[in-house]
Amino acid sequence: MKKTLIIGSKENEEAGDVMKNNETAETTMKKTLSKQQLKEKIKTNLFAYSLLAIPLAHFAIFYIYVNLSSFALPFLDENTGAFTWGNFELFFNELALGAESEILKSLVNTLIYFFVDLCMTPLAFILAFFLYKKLLGYKFFRVIFTLPMIISSVVLVAIYKNLLSADGPLDMLVTAITGHPMENYPLYTEGLATLAIVIFKIWTGFGMNMILFSGSMARIPDSVIEYAKIDGCGFTREMFQIVLPIIWPTVSIMMLLSVIGIFNADGPIILFSGGMYGTSTIGYWMYNSVVLSGRYNYAAAFGLILTLATVPIFVLTRWLFRKMPGEVTF
Repeated sequence: MKKTLIIGSKENEEAGDVMKNNETAETTMKKTLSKQQLKEKIKTNLFAYSLLAIPLAHFAIFYIYVNLSSFALPFLDENTGAFTWGNFELFFNELALGAESEILKSLVNTLIYFFVDLCMTPLAFILAFFLYKKLLGYKFFRVIFTLPMIISSVVLVAIYKNLLSADGPLDMLVTAITGHPMENYPLYTEGLATLAIVIFKIWTGFGMNMILFSGSMARIPDSVIEYAKIDGCGFTREMFQIVLPIIWPTVSIMMLLSVIGIFNADGPIILFSGGMYGTSTIGYWMYNSVVLSGRYNYAAAFGLILTLATVPIFVLTRWLFRKMPGEVTF
C-alpha cells in the first residue's frame, strides 16, 4: 500500500514538473512573440513617421509658424522690431485721405468685384437650369461658358486685351462706323478699365458655378420632374419651387463662400494693368506692399484688420443660412 502511494506521488510530481515546464515554455514563447511584435510595430511606426516627417515639417513651418508670425508682425516696427501701434496708425491716416487713398480705391474696386461674384451665383443657377432643360442651342452655350476653364487665363487675357486695344477688332469697328479711331481705350482709361475687367470676369466666371449646379441638377430623379408636370407645374415654378429647393445646399455653399471671400474678390489685375488706371484691388495692394515694396508689417496690420472685419460677416451670413429651409431629401 505504501509502495503504491509512493509511486502515485512520484507520478504526480513528474506531471506537475511537466506542466510547469510547459507553462514556462509558453511564457517564454509569448515573451518572444511580444518582443517580435513590438519590434515590428516600432519599425512600422518609424516608417510611417519618416514618410510624414517632411509634410509635417512643411505644415509646421509654412502654416503654423507663418500664421503665428503674421499675428505678431502688425505690432512690430519694420526697422527696429520693437512693439508699436504705428502700422495701424499709418493705415488709418492713409484711409483718412479719402479719394486720394490707394487703400480706399482698392477697397471700392474689391467690393465691386464682390457684388459681381455674388450676383453671378443666381445667374449661373438660371443658366444651368436652361442647359438642364436642354433648350435650343444649349450645347453651343455650354461650350461658350465652359471654354474659359479649358483655355489658359493668360491666353484669355491676351485675347481680351488685343480685342480692346489700339488697332484691335473693337477699334477697327468704331473706325469703320465713325470714321475715326477710338479716343479712349477701355483698358487704358481710368473709370473704364475696372468696368472692362469686370466684363471679362463675368464671361470667365460662370464655368465653375454652372458645372456644380449642372451636376446637382443631374441628380434630380426624373420621376420628381414628371410628377411636377402632371401636377401642372410650369417652367418658372419648376425652376424655383422644384429644382432650387432640391439643389439649395449647393447654392447656399457657393453663396457662403462668396460672402466669406468678400475681401479676396478681384480680377487678373497683374495681367491686365498692374494696378494702374484705378484698377487696384485689395489683393493687388497686398501683393504690391509685400512683394514689390517689402512692407510686411504694414500689410500684416491691414490683413489683421480685414480678418476682424470678416469674422462678424461670416457669423451673420452663416446664421442667416441656418434660418433658411434645410436640405430636401428625395
